[in-house]
Amino acid sequence: MIEKIRNYKHIVPLSYGLFFVLAFIVFLTITFPGDVVKQRIIAEIQNSTPYRVDIKSANVSPLLNIDLEQVVIHKSQTQFVELDSVTVKPSLFSVFSDTPKIPFTAKLFGGEINGSVRVSKQNNRIEEITADIKNLKIDVIPDFLSQQGKSEMLIHGRLSGDLFVDFAPEPKGDFDFVIEGLELDNLKVKGMKLPSLANLTSVFNGNIENELTNIKELSVKGEGIDLQITGTAPLFWEMSQGGILDLGYRVEITDSKLSKYQTFLEPYLAKHRDGSLGGKILGTLMNPRFEKGS
Repeated sequence: MIEKIRNYKHIVPLSYGLFFVLAFIVFLTITFPGDVVKQRIIAEIQNSTPYRVDIKSANVSPLLNIDLEQVVIHKSQTQFVELDSVTVKPSLFSVFSDTPKIPFTAKLFGGEINGSVRVSKQNNRIEEITADIKNLKIDVIPDFLSQQGKSEMLIHGRLSGDLFVDFAPEPKGDFDFVIEGLELDNLKVKGMKLPSLANLTSVFNGNIENELTNIKELSVKGEGIDLQITGTAPLFWEMSQGGILDLGYRVEITDSKLSKYQTFLEPYLAKHRDGSLGGKILGTLMNPRFEKGS
C-alpha cells in the first residue's frame, strides 16, 4: 500500500498542497490580528444596536473559528450582561453570500446557547436568529430589563428552551422555554408583598407576529399554587422600553400559607366556578395594572 502511494504520479503536488494548507492555518493562527477583529465586531454591534460592548480578547482556532473571551454587553452604566466566551464559526462560503448564516456558541450564567445569526451585508442588520438555550441562570434578567437598572422583584432559576425569529420584512417566529427550580421573592400585588415562593416550574411558549409577543402559555406551578397567563405583550427586545400588556390570567391557591392573600385579592378579581380567581393585567411590563375581569 505504501509503495502504491509513493508511486502515485500526483503525490508530489498533493504533498505540496497539503503542506501549504497546514502552513497557512498555522501562520493564520499565530499572526491572527485579534485586536483588529475585536474592534470590528465591537463597531458592528454598537452601530446596529443601542448597546455598548467590551471584549477582552479575540483569537482564531486552527479550525478558523473566532473565539471571544469575556464579552460584556452594556445597556447602561449599571445594566450589563457578561458572557464568559463566544465562539463564532464562519464558513468560507459565507464570504460570497449577501446574507451569510453564522453559527455561534456562547457560554454565560453557568449555561450555554448554541445558535446561528443570518446577517444582511446590504443593510447591515440581523435578518434571522435561532438559539438553543441550556441551563441558564436567570437571576440578572429583571435588573437588565428594568428601566431603573434595579428591579424590586428577585428571581432565581434555570432556563432552557429554544427560540427562532425571522426579522425580514417584519419579526415573526416562535419560542418555547422552561424554568426549573424557579424562586420568586419580593413579589407585590396591589401593593401587598407576597411571601417568597420556591420549588416552582414555569413554562413560557408562544409566537411572535404583528409586532407583538403572543403568549400561548405562561404558567407557574408549584405546591399550593397554579397560575396561568395568556395574551399579548411587547416584543422581547422592546420590553425594557415599555409597551402595552393585554393579558388574562387565572390563579388557584390551595396552600394554607397563601390563603389569607387569596381572601385579600378576591374583591379585585373575578371568581370562577371552580373556585379559582381571574383577571386582566394591563398597562406596561414595568408598571402593570391589575383589573377585575375574565
